[in-house]
Amino acid sequence: MNVEDEEEPTQPTHQTRPKPAPAMEEQPAENNEKASSRWRQLWLQLKVLLGFETLHEEQGIRVLRSNDPEFNGTQKYASNYISTTKYNAYTFIFVNLGEQFLRLANAYFLLIFILELIPWIAALHWYITLMPLVFVLSVTAVKDAIDDIARYRSDKDINNRTAHVLNPDALEFVDMPWHKVKVGDIIMLQNNESVPADLLLLSSSAPNGLCYIETAELDGETNLKVRQSLAETETLNDDPKLLSSFLARVECETPNNRLDKFVGKLIVECEEGEMEEETAYSLDNDKIILRGCVVRNTKWVTGLVVFTGHQSKLMMNSGKPKLKRTNIDNLLNRIVYYILGLLLGLCVLCGIGAFVWETIRGKYFQEYVPWQAPMDTPIVIALMRIPSYIIVLNTLVPISLYVSVELIRLGQSQFINWDLKMYHTDTDTPAKARSTALNEELGQIKYVFSDKTGTLTQNVMVFLRGSINSIKYGGQNPDNPASTGENVDFSWNKFADKKFTFDDQSLVQMAQSGDEEVDKYFKVLSLCHTVMSEHDEDGSLVYQAQSPDEEALLTAARNFGYVFITRTQKTMTLNVMGEEEEYEMLALLDFDNVRKRMSVILRCPDGRIRLFCKGADTTVIPLINKLAPEKLDATLHHMNSFAKEGLRTLIIASKEISDADYMEWEQIFDKAKLSMENRDEEMSAAYELIERDLNLIGSTAIEDKLQDGVPEAIANLARASIKIWVLTGDKQETAINIGYSCKLIKQTMEVLILEGEQLDEVKHDITDLRNRISDIKKIAKKQSIEPEFALVATGAVLHFALDESLKEDFLELALECSAVICCRVTPLQKALVVRLVKEQKVDPDDNNITLAIGDGANDVSMIREAHIGVGISGKEGRQAVLASDFCFAQFRFLERLLLVHGHWSYIRMCKFLRYFFFKNFAFTLVQLFYAPFCGFSAQTIFDPLYITFYNVVFTSLPVMLVGVLDQELSSEEAPPEVYEVGQLNQLFNKQAFALAGFHGFTVAAGCLFIPYSVFSGSITFEGLDQQSMYFIGTAIAGIVTIVVNCQVALETTLWTIGNHILTWGSILSWFILFLIFCSPKMFVWSPDNFTYFDGIYRVLGARTWWLSMVLTCVVCLYPFIGYRLYVILTQPTLLQEVVYNIEKKKVSKLTTLTKTLKAPLKELAEHFPHIQTEHKGGVPVYRSQRSKMNLHSTAATTTRGYAFSGPEGMGKKLTGGEAFKKVPRRDPTVRMASQIVDVEGEPLPSAIGVRPRSGSMRDSTRRGASKIVTV
Repeated sequence: MNVEDEEEPTQPTHQTRPKPAPAMEEQPAENNEKASSRWRQLWLQLKVLLGFETLHEEQGIRVLRSNDPEFNGTQKYASNYISTTKYNAYTFIFVNLGEQFLRLANAYFLLIFILELIPWIAALHWYITLMPLVFVLSVTAVKDAIDDIARYRSDKDINNRTAHVLNPDALEFVDMPWHKVKVGDIIMLQNNESVPADLLLLSSSAPNGLCYIETAELDGETNLKVRQSLAETETLNDDPKLLSSFLARVECETPNNRLDKFVGKLIVECEEGEMEEETAYSLDNDKIILRGCVVRNTKWVTGLVVFTGHQSKLMMNSGKPKLKRTNIDNLLNRIVYYILGLLLGLCVLCGIGAFVWETIRGKYFQEYVPWQAPMDTPIVIALMRIPSYIIVLNTLVPISLYVSVELIRLGQSQFINWDLKMYHTDTDTPAKARSTALNEELGQIKYVFSDKTGTLTQNVMVFLRGSINSIKYGGQNPDNPASTGENVDFSWNKFADKKFTFDDQSLVQMAQSGDEEVDKYFKVLSLCHTVMSEHDEDGSLVYQAQSPDEEALLTAARNFGYVFITRTQKTMTLNVMGEEEEYEMLALLDFDNVRKRMSVILRCPDGRIRLFCKGADTTVIPLINKLAPEKLDATLHHMNSFAKEGLRTLIIASKEISDADYMEWEQIFDKAKLSMENRDEEMSAAYELIERDLNLIGSTAIEDKLQDGVPEAIANLARASIKIWVLTGDKQETAINIGYSCKLIKQTMEVLILEGEQLDEVKHDITDLRNRISDIKKIAKKQSIEPEFALVATGAVLHFALDESLKEDFLELALECSAVICCRVTPLQKALVVRLVKEQKVDPDDNNITLAIGDGANDVSMIREAHIGVGISGKEGRQAVLASDFCFAQFRFLERLLLVHGHWSYIRMCKFLRYFFFKNFAFTLVQLFYAPFCGFSAQTIFDPLYITFYNVVFTSLPVMLVGVLDQELSSEEAPPEVYEVGQLNQLFNKQAFALAGFHGFTVAAGCLFIPYSVFSGSITFEGLDQQSMYFIGTAIAGIVTIVVNCQVALETTLWTIGNHILTWGSILSWFILFLIFCSPKMFVWSPDNFTYFDGIYRVLGARTWWLSMVLTCVVCLYPFIGYRLYVILTQPTLLQEVVYNIEKKKVSKLTTLTKTLKAPLKELAEHFPHIQTEHKGGVPVYRSQRSKMNLHSTAATTTRGYAFSGPEGMGKKLTGGEAFKKVPRRDPTVRMASQIVDVEGEPLPSAIGVRPRSGSMRDSTRRGASKIVTV
């Protein structure tokens, strides 16, 4: 009985499809009870019944059939409809609110709102808490809704795109929406069309079943990739009849997110009545076109749908990235818990106070306010007062904090996006903040981990040197007399690339003479690759390479006469010195990061089978035979010299294989290719069997130049105490040379090289190097020298150094060094090194913020592991960009990202947070101090409407603008050393929070007790009392608003029009709104809600309030000013020192300028008695007695400006004194401006002749800084 009949007894079959024999063992459920329990089988059947699983996929296999919708329909595969939205119209409110109430602050205020609904403990109206809570929830919900609607519209557009699907009954392709495409369908794609689902490529319009695709949506790479169909399906073409009769079964891996891997096999089934056996063909990633790709340079392709919808690899890679939180975020969460603890403690204290007050004095008030059940005893009243005070003091917990922080970060991110100084004009690439949650952490980076190739270097490869048969080629070589060092003329080669240059004519001569070793060398370069060739519009040959290295080597071989022309599935064609040669492709042993080499096995034109190999010396040299040790030594010597020049090297080797050996190996290889489990491991084992006993040919050396500005950027980052680690796959010598070139390693540094092959050896070396560092430091200390060290470690060393037993010792050694270079490292080792530094905790409060920067797929794991990941949009695609938090085009922009934007963002966020907690404490603790005056009854002193609008209108906007725009120093003024304030976290930490809280405590006390003392026992001229709660509450509310806004004015360094409008406008808004809230009309409209009727009118009319307001501002603000001045003078941070010195220098310039102006102006005054001198504020002001008309009327005394144009010269007039008889009618101060110089000795512009206005120094500073902000 057929397996499918047992599993699906009611399944109908396609008319032309026989019952195929099983290709894999699939036992019925009743025969599998030995392997699994009955309950497991029942659970599987239930999942199949409900459509959550299929029997095949539960076994780790997907089975589908072409042209058999009935069978495929029973498998319950996912549809091709996609939805990336989080909500729908029915679930939005509930799901979104559920997400928002997972935040502690929102859940807390929801609890407060519920408490306010209980009459016995409600100290405030329920809407007092509800209004700000609804505002915060609404803002967040609207933002989420806008984002989700955009996703819905995008999904709708994608789902309704048109696909050309084969109708096997009508024998034609029909158009239908993408969301109706199903697994097993055969579809056709035209040129420039997007792929709707993951397809098995069947055929294409290009020869040999080739297809060019663009994968930018998958991995960000814009260079074209090549896919090739099986030769057995290539003949289907685009014929609907042939495609409709195509009967095949695909058995492959279940849906997964591996973009670079596909494991499966295609089993071509036989027609009914045919006795031939089914044939299986291996399927890999080169046969698959993924959803999201775009067909390019190919007229049409056909494909069989394998994965659809959310089971496609694109959608399975669309999961949420790892959430990164800044240290400030983590600190804020802890602070919220601290505040909750403080709040609970204060409320318990107020409850105790209520018990004491009710016990001692409350009984005397029962005739006026009798106790009512259940609050009829002091203990019950005290217990009820605790939740009441939780309501009254709830504003200690900042409900709008998180929303405000997100808005500030959004504004800061926009400035990064708009910064023209981080825009790369050559590639039209601006900087991009892909994450808006990490801005301030850019100002706290301690360690930068960088890739080398494409990150520090340009990744533009050029073949520069070569070593062939123990002879070195390229440049002037004393060992090779034929080497001239002059550029080679390639005009004899019609295929030559005109951009390629080489400076050794002897290599051309050897190639043209037919030297056997040179011939092998260039044939390896021209045949061992995965490059595709094509011709552009003018007929010239163009290579499509996925790696710049391959393109550089192929271009070199092309210029020396070994031209790769084209390739098919089975052949490769070369033009060797004008004659075409065809090679039969037998096997391709592809490159990966573990093997670090690639090989091809070809049948050459002479009928012999040869293996050509190229790769890293660490993996190829062990495979070299020992027949020519002198040749190996010479080649290694040449490679070391290449590496010292900073060049990238590869080993070139080959071997000849007998037909018998190849046939034996091919069976092993074919078996590995068809394996459905552990295919990669089995294929790697097969590679090892054939890649051995190789014959060394030589080596290549490729130049990759440094990017512009890299040395300067690294030098400035080092000045900012940022330690840079370079993690590269290059040779040790190459890495060291690049380290010197980019100034990572200084000539004065002691370079420590850590090498070793065994665990004990590495451990011993680490100990020796640490002792060496200690000895050097002792000697340097006696000479008052501070030594610097650089560490160089290899990937082999890291294998042991990252072991649990050694990693702490290795880390301590590395942290002693200013620069660290790790060479020959794998992508996994890069991530492990970052994690090692990231997780180290020398100090419990020490935060080692790490940043990883790279440009290729091998840097993705490192970028994701670091606190902040930065992607370079370079030549290796955009995988690193897609995984990053920030991206730009050149490494040098990292300096500005950290030292300017990061530094500014950190300072701004710290200012915002300190002020935010200060203003909340200052406002809320007034209520606490008022508690004894109201008998701890939880009565509020403020108008409930004031409580509602305090954080929303009266105090929030000025500080948010400070968080977005403020600057202590401009980017030109700030030296890199001031970056340390973020690394040391000096501006916002637990101590800074405690200080802000204490500041708020003192201001709250001043705002309550000073006005209370002023108004105590006082009455107005009309005889009205000034001690009522309504009067004092309104008076204190106004004073609190003015004081906290004056405080933000003191915090503001860069003043713009927006700062003035928002700061003084916030104060003005209190007057305007309270004039409205306290108006008689509002009281008549709602007496219960507008209870502070007429309060502000009485307050503003009381002279004592104006006195108390000024007095309170002075008492509350001057201690802060004095404390800040004390810190600057006694314990300043480096940032404060720099700011102080810059301001002092500006004052010195102004003083020097004033003194410089006095002398010539006094001299003028002596010569021209009609000019009078006045003094205002100690600054001389010179005014002319002549009218303005005379000052501007110069026509009568104007002299023409061309040479010798007058009837006579000016000599007589000058010697005769006639020049002084008439006074020039111009401003003398402007006339003398050319004589004025600043303290630097530079001439000042003529406008300086005008007296500076008061505050012009600050204004000019701010104007200059403002230009820097508006990038």
